[in-house]
Amino acid sequence: MSNNKSQNVRTTGILQNNLGVAVAAHLELVNLNTSDVEVRVQVLNWGTAVTQTNPVSTLLDVTQTLPGNTRTAFSATIPASFHYEVRLSVNTENRNRNNNNNGGNNKADSDNVLLNTYARTAVGAGQVVGLSVLDSQFQTVSIENCF
Repeated sequence: MSNNKSQNVRTTGILQNNLGVAVAAHLELVNLNTSDVEVRVQVLNWGTAVTQTNPVSTLLDVTQTLPGNTRTAFSATIPASFHYEVRLSVNTENRNRNNNNNGGNNKADSDNVLLNTYARTAVGAGQVVGLSVLDSQFQTVSIENCF
């Protein structure tokens, strides 16, 4: 993989844990392709400052091959009052979009990798209102050196 070019990244944008306690950002990821894809999932800590240049730390950073028709889950602890962002990158650099690796569907492999995220205060606890982002609500941006 090349490290000197930009890649499309799907992002929640900046969210804030406005509770007085830490929450767990829970991420549900699924690959609906029939073939494997390489994904990178990140939860970035944007701190508590009103103005923050660049994330202050990474709370979760996983790059892995996700088999076709497979679901996996991740969690990251978000401290009270901290801002955070969830990002998803799907590496399709070495894939041919028309080679029928996704069951004959003409969509790019990355279109068939879906991510939903929500926050909860404890395992089994309900979702925190305002911190749920469905796959369709993620925005696509271009970022250099993603993989």
